[in-house]
Amino acid sequence: MRILIVDDDELSRLNLRFICEQIEELEIGGEFEDAMSAYHSLQQEPADLLLLDIEMPQFSGMDLVRSARKLPAIIFITSKEHYAASAFNYIENVIDYIVKPVSLPRLQKALERFHHPRENAATPAPEASSPFIFVKTDKRYVRVDLDNLLYIESLGDYSIFKTSKGQLVVNTPLKNILQQLKGSQFVKVHRSYIVNLTKIADIENNSLVIDGKVIPISRSHRNDLMKRLPLI
Repeated sequence: MRILIVDDDELSRLNLRFICEQIEELEIGGEFEDAMSAYHSLQQEPADLLLLDIEMPQFSGMDLVRSARKLPAIIFITSKEHYAASAFNYIENVIDYIVKPVSLPRLQKALERFHHPRENAATPAPEASSPFIFVKTDKRYVRVDLDNLLYIESLGDYSIFKTSKGQLVVNTPLKNILQQLKGSQFVKVHRSYIVNLTKIADIENNSLVIDGKVIPISRSHRNDLMKRLPLI
């Protein structure tokens, strides 16, 4: 398996190299101290896996992911867990994240996700139980506590996150958001709405109410909604 190590911190790269050299299946195809160099390398020769730091000056790991048309699998390496939490949900290619310092057992566990994606798909991703997510609005990432999130409404290519404290407009379509929230207390009830199950006040045949807002329930989503509720 050909991997690339991308981290602006030299000691972190040395540690990753030492660990990777102990795993027989791994072939280090390159080490880069900046994401732009890794980006150019990927254009010349593909890799199977990126060990990618998120925070790097000028061109970050997230910038690399957004810029590359075709990406290998990614394991994010970060010193700040909340960045990884957002990235894990936001990017399809990310199979795991590791908070520094990286250890051999932890990397081996992450590699299991690479080899057995179906098995891991049946288990909620780490973020499914996370009490918060980060959403990008304007030019910044804003923390949204899931307990405060009431529902999400589609607005074309945008989505409105309605919380108990206000609302945020996010440049992400509803279908992408649902993938990020899989395994949590959120369910799609209509092509234009995802709701927090714990915030539903009452339900009728084709609608429900959250915080005084009447939200439609489509026929195609009603059965899934009812299965998720603790009915008596």
